[in-house]
Amino acid sequence: MLMLRILSLVLLVAPALVLACESDRCIEAGDGQLQWDASLRVRGLYYDPTRFGIGGAEDGYGLLRALASASYVEDTWQAKVQLGVHGEEGKAGGPGRTDRSALDVQQAYWRWQRGSFHLQLGRQEAGYGSSRLLSVRDGPNIRLAFDGARVGWTGRLGVVDLMALRPVQNRPGAFDDRGEPGAHLWGGYATTARGRWPGQWDLYLLDYRRENARFAAGSGIERRQTLGARWFGQAGALDWNSELVVQGGELRIATGDLDIRAWTLATDTGWRWKALPLQPRLGLKADIASGDGNLRDGRLGTFNALFPKSAYFSEASLLAPANLMDVQPTLSLRLHDAVTTELGVQMAWKHRRADAVYTTPAPLVALPGSAGGARRIGTQYKSETRWQASEHWQWQLQLAWVDAGPALKQSGGQDTLFASIVGAWQW
Repeated sequence: MLMLRILSLVLLVAPALVLACESDRCIEAGDGQLQWDASLRVRGLYYDPTRFGIGGAEDGYGLLRALASASYVEDTWQAKVQLGVHGEEGKAGGPGRTDRSALDVQQAYWRWQRGSFHLQLGRQEAGYGSSRLLSVRDGPNIRLAFDGARVGWTGRLGVVDLMALRPVQNRPGAFDDRGEPGAHLWGGYATTARGRWPGQWDLYLLDYRRENARFAAGSGIERRQTLGARWFGQAGALDWNSELVVQGGELRIATGDLDIRAWTLATDTGWRWKALPLQPRLGLKADIASGDGNLRDGRLGTFNALFPKSAYFSEASLLAPANLMDVQPTLSLRLHDAVTTELGVQMAWKHRRADAVYTTPAPLVALPGSAGGARRIGTQYKSETRWQASEHWQWQLQLAWVDAGPALKQSGGQDTLFASIVGAWQW
């Protein structure tokens, strides 16, 4: 099996490596162009322990991702096919659902554009805004893709996208990925153009459905409507990014339906001193993601971030934005033209005592035994450094330490160390 995966990787990447030696990635083909690109990522991770020690122990393992794509581009349309192979080695208990896959289709879509209108059909990645709710999920080894359609319009006031999508379910075999049964994402996402007023706005309305949803209040079929607004921008040394989201819907469990009433408010504000050495940026992140105050009142108050980036709070990806309040001061420094680092401290609490502590990856997973009891989750100290070694190579070093609080310790959780090194090549 290992040799088959290595062979698949070689067959996938070798043609792109040959083409990378050429001076141009485009080949004329009739009236259009044939374009090529490829990427390779190697990542080593270490947790001591995994899942805060609740059902997990010390673990270190490696991940490999290789992607290569070909696009044919005409004046008004283009077609793209992207293949990927994903490998995992050494993970305790075997690979997770986003760790390993034989050669498969990551993206395959047709896009037509005329004037201000565009249409995109097929398997595609979909990231919007600050990736708090809709992300390509670059942290895990297998990125998130959808099957479906998106139509959009670009005008003087901004951009509007309408979508009808189904998340792709990762399977370990070759060319066997399928849309997730019973799941969908419908809705619209709009972004205003830059104007006279400070900043820009994102406005969106999404309808989300999945089966086997699991919350502290119960498990079943989840149907959730999400209405959100985001204000972001930069004015001189000041930058800001604030988002307010409200959710309604229902969770169908064996004993009846729970009415969903959830919300979140997230902010990230910073000030950068470009004239000072190291160009420091002092930032403050603050989040509230609602929890369920009463597990037996016929309502579900736990916020669901739908398809967020896994590194929502740090690259350790330990906590999910559900039933959580946190404050995170950060300091970013440019150590060199090619080297940046960010230091941060996250202080986290449960929003509602009755609800659980939730972890990644999405969909939400409630830590066993964490419902009820104490509110303080703990304190996370993090460091993330990036080195752009060349035009094509980037290296990342990520460290985190979680000082477990009473909400974790009551369920058997403990202090956790995380370390990761990533090498990524892009052509």
